[in-house]
Amino acid sequence: MDRKALFLALILILSITTSIPCTISAQVISYNTYTGVQDTLFFDDFTNFSNQWLLGIEEGSWTETLQDGKLYFESHTDKPKEDLIPVFLDTERDFEIETEIRFLKGDMTKAYGLQWGKSGNQGGQYDFFIAANGQFTIDRYKEGFEDYVPFTSSEQVNRYAPNKLTFRKLRDSSYFFLNEHLVHRMLFQPFYGNLTGIQVCENSSILVEYFKVVYLDNAENLLSKVLIIDYTHSGKGESTVRGMPVKLTIQLKNAGNKTAENLEISYRLPASVEAVDFRSIKQLGPGETEEVNLEFFPTKDYTDNQVRIEFTIEGADITNAGEVDFVIHLDDPDKVAHDKNLVQTYSEYRGDDPLKGLNVAKALQEVEIGSYYALIIGIDKFKGEWPPLRNAVNDAKSIESILQEKYEFHHIKALYNENATRQNILNAFQWFMNELTEKDNLLIYYSGHGYYNEQMQKGYWVPVDAETKQMHHYISNEEIRSFMSGISTRHTLLVSDACFSGDIFRGKTLSIPYENSTKYYHKVYSLMSRKAMTSGGIEPVMDGGREGHSVFGYYLLKSLRNNENKYLDAGELYNQIKIPVINNSEQTPIYNPVNNTGDEGGQFIFIAR
Repeated sequence: MDRKALFLALILILSITTSIPCTISAQVISYNTYTGVQDTLFFDDFTNFSNQWLLGIEEGSWTETLQDGKLYFESHTDKPKEDLIPVFLDTERDFEIETEIRFLKGDMTKAYGLQWGKSGNQGGQYDFFIAANGQFTIDRYKEGFEDYVPFTSSEQVNRYAPNKLTFRKLRDSSYFFLNEHLVHRMLFQPFYGNLTGIQVCENSSILVEYFKVVYLDNAENLLSKVLIIDYTHSGKGESTVRGMPVKLTIQLKNAGNKTAENLEISYRLPASVEAVDFRSIKQLGPGETEEVNLEFFPTKDYTDNQVRIEFTIEGADITNAGEVDFVIHLDDPDKVAHDKNLVQTYSEYRGDDPLKGLNVAKALQEVEIGSYYALIIGIDKFKGEWPPLRNAVNDAKSIESILQEKYEFHHIKALYNENATRQNILNAFQWFMNELTEKDNLLIYYSGHGYYNEQMQKGYWVPVDAETKQMHHYISNEEIRSFMSGISTRHTLLVSDACFSGDIFRGKTLSIPYENSTKYYHKVYSLMSRKAMTSGGIEPVMDGGREGHSVFGYYLLKSLRNNENKYLDAGELYNQIKIPVINNSEQTPIYNPVNNTGDEGGQFIFIAR
């Protein structure tokens, strides 16, 4: 190579390795140079709600939702918005973080893109951002921004098409690819925390095509992951006060596949808060759960109204101790469970709480999940003036079966044919009214005859012992409505497959619009609901249908059986069955709140096992 060519080659290398220490090899690596094994740690193509993105709408602030297999993210203010999820990476291994984002509208000079290595409460993070005007930047934030690459114009930035942003760590180096073109290389910098995700710039919107985190080697991934999954505190009385001891109990779980040995767990208390006793652990095997107890008391010299405690855990490959705030408020009533859903913010762990994964926003309040109950009523064998039905009991038994097999239902009471008398049905309602609590959930399913008195404008259920058409043998919708109001559940859902069942709806009601998002599910579960789904309005409905079921029953069962999501709310269930029922019958299903029963806009949520 002549001296001129050598000089040009050196200029090219230096342009690529600006700000790179001389210890890094000058070899130019292309996007496709690496063809090794990819071990997927996290992947989301946004085809369904399966991960922990903070979806929802905060009025006047931001919108984030799934749209046609993409993540739509918009900021409505003069501030950028970010959504970060925890992904626990072994940064000693080679790995890659990649996303593809399309800019939709907004300020073309502002930055959006990829974030990683962020700490939940210590403020450090790394950014790989682009702007729609054709620039990109790479920086870190730790008590201020430090640019690795200041805003730089690049032909690799697509202004009107999606941009692929790739951060790749190989050995001791970090590589940054923009649409598969290497734009920067530097020494790998240790992470501040485990959070990674995306940012949308102020007053702008983006579409995210996918997001993935993969290992690029085939090393045996043996890691100890000691996570704080719950903590509680209690004082000597009903509240925590100065001068009195407080016991803080932390629940740890090793969610990894390697034993954590020689654990060193330490704490730091504020001044004027003194430790009384500390009981720790030294080892935690894979899948094991243990408690650590700290007893302390705020002295009378302590003037703050809350005690903030910091814990560190050494001896584990991965831990979340640095990202959990332990804050105990003085003079507030003690909580039995301080943060039941704490571990939901950590994607490597899944507990037994059926709603894990719904509550991932730090600002969202705790939701305590109660038990699921069901009352199933099916009547075919009527007597006297009421003709028998063909499919009612088969529908009801099929509903009972699918609830037992596929969904979280803890107590199911079934009344079929001769057992479905007026007295037995009312007794069941009475039992639920006496036994259920405000955290429980109740599904009532009725399949049988219905009756509507036009003169009185009232609808009724027809129990099996109503042999004549005397109305005192029936159960009126007014009675059903009263029981729905009186049963102290968080959610009560009535599903009625009977003629004239739509009479249960009286008065004007409103519902929260459905949205497949974290914020939506948390909100509709937190709010009370008293809703009904009926096979028709004030009209006769078909008993015959398909495969031994009524039309309504067939499509209801089909939706429940084919559901592949962890969570299915009743409103979305109705949306799935409404059109096929209308198209295959002369009836129109209805789903609405039941007026004057305590509905606050929530939703009954079916939780798959």
